[in-house]
Amino acid sequence: MVTTTKLEYINRVIDECLSEDGEALELNGKFIGDEGVEALVSTNRDFNVENLDLSRNKLTWRGAHHLFQSQKFNNLKRLYLGDNNVSDKGIKALVDANFTKNLSLLDLRYNNIGPDGAMTIVDCKNFRKLQVLIFQENAIGDEPVISLAKASAFANLRKLNLYRTDLSVKGVKILAKSKVLQRVKHLNLARNYLNLDSAQYLAKTKTLVNIETLLMFDTGIGDAGVKVIMESEAFQNLKTFRVT
Repeated sequence: MVTTTKLEYINRVIDECLSEDGEALELNGKFIGDEGVEALVSTNRDFNVENLDLSRNKLTWRGAHHLFQSQKFNNLKRLYLGDNNVSDKGIKALVDANFTKNLSLLDLRYNNIGPDGAMTIVDCKNFRKLQVLIFQENAIGDEPVISLAKASAFANLRKLNLYRTDLSVKGVKILAKSKVLQRVKHLNLARNYLNLDSAQYLAKTKTLVNIETLLMFDTGIGDAGVKVIMESEAFQNLKTFRVT
């Protein structure tokens, strides 16, 4: 239940965090929780927000559902939900949100999302404008990445962050063959279960040729893996390559 006290509080927070032009609502680290999101979507205010940052707010699936079912954010283009606990149960409601077709950035890092939740995102046809997708620190595994590599709705992706997502050689093999992700310029594969084979698959790619930043630190590709990527004709546009 949204009380008058909660509404008054969230309105004060909004006044503090809403940009002057009304296009950005920066609530990062305000720890408003699920009740705060419920109050946010229950206010009598109309929003023209394109940028919504709800990172580090102790949100669970309950808060996520309040947000995704709201009609307050029709113009939303960039959604930051990092460092919460939205989980599969929460993220599955995102595909029905009225703003998904407008999103250009979706940051889901550290949200306890597994293969099922990630697959819900990847199977959705509404993310055709998405340019930045961040799955970092969610144990999604190979299957969602394999599906993503074949999902035409994600053809506009420019940045894909798969840092520490339980990705293995199996996923990288298909990723390297993706005809969908040809526009990707920034690819983060760091801290995954990758070895020399992973590097060799990437080095032989005929489609991921626009990559300018490739992050593969804390993997097992070794010096031999670094060598094949550095010598690969596929990565002639590579400007930043981080390994350890």
